[in-house]
Amino acid sequence: MSALPPTPRTSSREAELARAEADMARLEAQLAEQVARATTDAAALSERLARARQALSRPEHAGDSRLSQWAMRLEDTESPEPAPELERLREKALDAREAALDTRRQAGLDLQSALRVQQEDAARVVKALTDAESDLKRAEAAAKARAEAEAKARRQAEAESVKAAPPPGLASRTKATPDTPARSERAVAQAPVASTPAKSEARKAGRVRMHTSIDTRSDSNFFTGFSMDISEGGIFIATVEAVPRGTAVELDFTLPGGRPLTVNGVVRWARDGNDRTPDLMPGVGVQFTTLPAEVAHAISSFVATRDPLFYPD
Repeated sequence: MSALPPTPRTSSREAELARAEADMARLEAQLAEQVARATTDAAALSERLARARQALSRPEHAGDSRLSQWAMRLEDTESPEPAPELERLREKALDAREAALDTRRQAGLDLQSALRVQQEDAARVVKALTDAESDLKRAEAAAKARAEAEAKARRQAEAESVKAAPPPGLASRTKATPDTPARSERAVAQAPVASTPAKSEARKAGRVRMHTSIDTRSDSNFFTGFSMDISEGGIFIATVEAVPRGTAVELDFTLPGGRPLTVNGVVRWARDGNDRTPDLMPGVGVQFTTLPAEVAHAISSFVATRDPLFYPD
């Protein structure tokens, strides 16, 4: 049951009835006061009339003709008591007021009963709305928490992606040690780190033969991709010689304290020299195509002492 808002007509009617009731109350009060005064005045006049009759009937006034005339006139004058019609109308007005009061009292009781029903309905609606709003707030909070968690997960994934993504060229996974000399000093002090045969010889053999040495301080180093499996990686050869990608390579290299080792591979990537990064030597990345077990064992032992470079597969 929904509440019906007061209409302008209802409000105007209530105001008019309130004014009419106030006017009627004032009129009834005035009438009651006038009736009471008339009754009092009538009683006083009756008493005066009785006293005057008694005084005019005394023997000492028998010889006064004028007083005798007044005595006769007052004897014929009726006592000014309240007329029965006045009393009847007064009782009728009181009965009407009582009937109106009973009617208004009953109407008020009916209105109170309807109001209680309305209030109970409103209380049920308030409870339903409160429960619904509470559930809605919980759902919105849960949705917000999920959205924040998803956003946080996305940010973390993006951060991990940025962290894992290599910079242009080769991303070295090793840190320079205090005793590592400057790259410019090594470039001047050491001999070329790799060599390639003449172009005519390479074309004739169909394979390029290269040589390098790898230790804990060399520019050349092993590299791996995302799999971190060295057998799927290869060797970065520091060289200024340009070797095209896809070139088959027969590579001889040495490790500290070991004999020369030979592997076959193919040039997968190249790092050109860059004036902005003078500490990064140019070279090529040769990925293993065949890796004998003894060579793989020697490489695994070495990378335990020096981390390989990282290059995406």
